[in-house]
Amino acid sequence: MRRGVTGSDPDVPEAERELERRLALATPEDSVRGMFFRSVVEVMRALGDEAAVERCLRECGERRFVDFTCYPTDSFLRLLWTAAWLLKDGYGDFEGALRALGRRGAMDFFASATGRPLQALLGGDPKRLLDSLPMAYAVASSTGSGRCQVTSAEHTALMSLDRDFLPRPYVEGALASALEVVGAREPRVRGRHTGPLASEYVLTWG
Repeated sequence: MRRGVTGSDPDVPEAERELERRLALATPEDSVRGMFFRSVVEVMRALGDEAAVERCLRECGERRFVDFTCYPTDSFLRLLWTAAWLLKDGYGDFEGALRALGRRGAMDFFASATGRPLQALLGGDPKRLLDSLPMAYAVASSTGSGRCQVTSAEHTALMSLDRDFLPRPYVEGALASALEVVGAREPRVRGRHTGPLASEYVLTWG
């Protein structure tokens, strides 16, 4: 078993290959804000299993996280994959765990020093949220060549990401949580990969 993937689930080989593909494409310029590392670690700490927390930190290679400091993307991917495998039984499967971690990451972002004022500006308006997503994407990651584009209509939107390293279920969870923050009813998010690091997400709500 390669570093960063654990467990005996039959989907392990494909998940491992997906992790290795993303790690191979990450460069020293690609990074993720510390708040998202901390969010994953806090979910693990809430289980009361210090051995699991230590395993995640060991796979990650980092131990302390400052919210708006940038840390290597490959470290975040290793942390995320390891945590999701450890959590998968509690959320049904590996993708369910990734989706839950994405939801928690979005909640922690909106509770942060940057997220709180943004939430106030959004005023419970999903359209304002959609307009702000490119800015939020830029805050979350310092990948210089990454792009986030959003087109929207009433109760639906399409978001396109380019050079995005995060796994699809994680982003689905984060976007659904963001829609809930602004009061959207019954948010639904479905994504699909359009390239090695490109994806599209359809967002709908009531």
